Amino acid sequence: MESKISLKDIYQQNLNFLIGAGASSGLFPTLWLDIKDSDDPDQNETIETLVTKLDQQGLNHHHALLFMHYYQKIIEPVIKFSLNDIDDGTACGNCNKCDKCNKRLTVDNYETFLESVILLLIQKDSFSRRCNLFTTNYDGCVPLVADKILESGKYDFVINDGSRGFLKRTIAAKNFNSYVCQTGVFGRNSTDIPQIGLVNLHGSAYWRKSGDNILIDYNNDDAQQIIPDSAKAPLAQLDTILKDKTKTTTDVVTLDVEFNDEDLKSFWEAYNKLPIVNPTKWKFHETVFEEHYYQMLRMLSYELEKPNSVLISFAFSFADEHILNLVKRSLSNPRLTVYVCCFNEAEKVVMQGRFNGFRNVQLIHLNGENLDFTKFNSDVFNAETLRDSE
Repeated sequence: MESKISLKDIYQQNLNFLIGAGASSGLFPTLWLDIKDSDDPDQNETIETLVTKLDQQGLNHHHALLFMHYYQKIIEPVIKFSLNDIDDGTACGNCNKCDKCNKRLTVDNYETFLESVILLLIQKDSFSRRCNLFTTNYDGCVPLVADKILESGKYDFVINDGSRGFLKRTIAAKNFNSYVCQTGVFGRNSTDIPQIGLVNLHGSAYWRKSGDNILIDYNNDDAQQIIPDSAKAPLAQLDTILKDKTKTTTDVVTLDVEFNDEDLKSFWEAYNKLPIVNPTKWKFHETVFEEHYYQMLRMLSYELEKPNSVLISFAFSFADEHILNLVKRSLSNPRLTVYVCCFNEAEKVVMQGRFNGFRNVQLIHLNGENLDFTKFNSDVFNAETLRDSE
């Protein structure tokens, strides 16, 4: 069991990161719920487990209501998010308790993380200063914070999100193969710029379908009003139940919910157009998104099969069976090392079960402390320590 990653041993290798919802938890809610599983009181429900149970029991109206809650509480805030909402000067300081300060801290952590990645890439050999950041989050934290760093002029780097274009930026898997270099005035010398490939494995709130293409627009704030008025009262009741630690699955199942056919049809038609993977075992509903989804999974597999590859996962539970099985298959590559950062002792036990028998997996865990984003940046992945040691 390790408590930190030796950057000196890995910085020249093929670097890959896998970031999950926990990284953005200070900004957006996660799928974790306060209510208990009525069949196992020691376990909490998640939106994923609960929606699966409602679907299996044929509770169509409850099932739709939970998806409305998911859109209202998780998807819509992501679509409307802007760094200006945090940088408006109204934060109380560094109390680390109020909502505004928690959001400020999360943004700062993303900035610190990206700067560490950039510092690491700068120290790699010339023309290999690139890495991949795979994420299941569909928020815009990475590109928005990266834009902030670029605006400051502190570092010169490239975020490659797989898009090309000007007024219309179109995403394609082949675009991740592009690499930016700088040359002198007379072309007698050239150097490469640190490049981070941003791969959204579960889609992005900033994607839109356009024919057979996927467009991306980070200025988008068009959160559709897809929830019917008839859902307002039951949504309020559901929200109260989901936040109550004394409630169980049964309290959701017995909630009085009924929609008319028109409201259900209207909601599902609008919801199914969203460019994100659902919090179930479903895939994208739109073929163009589903094809890109599988291309990105293949890209993850391809990168992990390269010699001298490293995967660092943080704030990722490996609950996605597709990604878990893909990583397990890739571990047959003896020259791949996977570092799994565990938030606490309980998650360490879960990860030990999921990766039991794989010698090239190292679990990163802080004894007696939670491995949150701040601790990850300071204690586990801090490129300043590599630069200071040289």
